[in-house]
Amino acid sequence: MAENVTGQTQLPREGTNPRRRVTLWRLLREFFLRAAPTGNRVAPFMRSPLCVRTLSRRLVVATLPCWLIGLWSVGYQINSAMAETGMTALPGWRGQLIEVFGLGHAVADPWACFVLGLLYFLPVFLVALLTSLAWELLFASVRRRSVGEGILAFAWLFALVMPAGVPLYQVMVGASFGFVVGSAIYGGYGYYLVNPVLLGLAFLLFAYPDLVFGPNVWVPVPGFETSPPLRLAAEGGIDAVSAAGMSAWDLFLGLRPGTLGSTSVLGCLLGAAYLLATSTVSWRIISGAFIGMAVTALIFDGLAADTNQLATMAGHWHLLLSGFVFGVVFFATDPVAAAHTRAGRWMFGALVGVLTMVIANSNPSYNEGVLFAILLASLCAPVLDFLVVRQNVRRRQRRIGHPVGKRNPERVAHE
Repeated sequence: MAENVTGQTQLPREGTNPRRRVTLWRLLREFFLRAAPTGNRVAPFMRSPLCVRTLSRRLVVATLPCWLIGLWSVGYQINSAMAETGMTALPGWRGQLIEVFGLGHAVADPWACFVLGLLYFLPVFLVALLTSLAWELLFASVRRRSVGEGILAFAWLFALVMPAGVPLYQVMVGASFGFVVGSAIYGGYGYYLVNPVLLGLAFLLFAYPDLVFGPNVWVPVPGFETSPPLRLAAEGGIDAVSAAGMSAWDLFLGLRPGTLGSTSVLGCLLGAAYLLATSTVSWRIISGAFIGMAVTALIFDGLAADTNQLATMAGHWHLLLSGFVFGVVFFATDPVAAAHTRAGRWMFGALVGVLTMVIANSNPSYNEGVLFAILLASLCAPVLDFLVVRQNVRRRQRRIGHPVGKRNPERVAHE
């Protein structure tokens, strides 16, 4: 199977068996074990270690701390709920596997908690992976182009932002919408307007409101209902979060009801350190987002009424209660949907932080504003880059004495 410099696997030539050549195991092996190719037989003739496969691989590696802590947190929440409700075993195949392995449901056993969380993560990830792979093979065969390497990172991130109790058919629908409408119809990875994972999640929030507001979606234990800490804070402030048994350290570590992999601020910071050390993401976007969020939080704190619990909270509580850090580190820094100029990245990050606070404090039904903030900021990213480039052109025109806003007469005559 031929490869090109972008790290993509070419479709088999005519006369070969595509089902035998393009397999899930081959994609996984090439994604995790093989390095980026160093040459290409066709144009463009370039060599670079930064290809789609490398960027996707680094993104997956950076999310591993969030994944490990998130799965342990999911298992811990479920085992705690079972102990509170008096259950001794989970119904269904997960409970049978736990009984076969002899792990039990001890809250103090981190291995038992992690394995239980893994049993909820794997079906979601496999459904998202197989769904995106099927769509990618369909588009690749119709267009006679290579199979992109971004599907594994897409499925991985999509599974991380899903709650533990999500039905698998909703995972398939959301992954299909995000991958097809958000990426495939534009040409695949590198051509989309907004991040396809966030687009698929936004579609699920509107199509299936129970994904967020369902009784057992966050901790899937029959007869046990709970809410994420951000919703508790919106209703009763920090006192309501403390009354639910969640301290600031628990929130920082990620020990709270939430999605499968986006609850740990500690894991996000470790992933951000890795991505910044490898020059995979832009530190300007991350810094701009934190600055924009902090400044907007101060403004809301001074102007909002006392009845708005979220608006009167300090900025660091928004970092601990929501998925803002995860969204900024792994989605706002998307090299495709984000701004590309230096000044544009500062403005893009600041716009994400400002919109997050505005949406969180003004939306009474869904307080997790970073999702829609990144989607809206991605739509504005081309405009921000255009304004920066236009300003740079004007500044250079002033430096060389050319009239600002007028075209070069020699170029006009040439045209």
